[in-house]
Amino acid sequence: IQRKMVSNILYYIATFIFVFSILSLLRLSFKFVSSLISFTKMEISLGELTYYGLTLSYLITYIVFGL
Repeated sequence: IQRKMVSNILYYIATFIFVFSILSLLRLSFKFVSSLISFTKMEISLGELTYYGLTLSYLITYIVFGL
C-alpha cells in the first residue's frame, strides 16, 4: 500500500510539471509570435534559455516514456 501511494504521488508531481512545462512553452511561443508581428527583437537571457531547454527536454522525455 505504501509503495502504491508513493507511486501515485510521483505520478501527480510528474503530471503537474508536465502541464506547467506546456504552459511555459506556450507562453514562449506567444512571445515569439508577438515579436514577429511587432518587429521587435525578442531577447532571452541565458537563464531563460536554460529553463526553456530543460522544460522542452522534460516534455520530450515525458512523451517518449509515457509516464
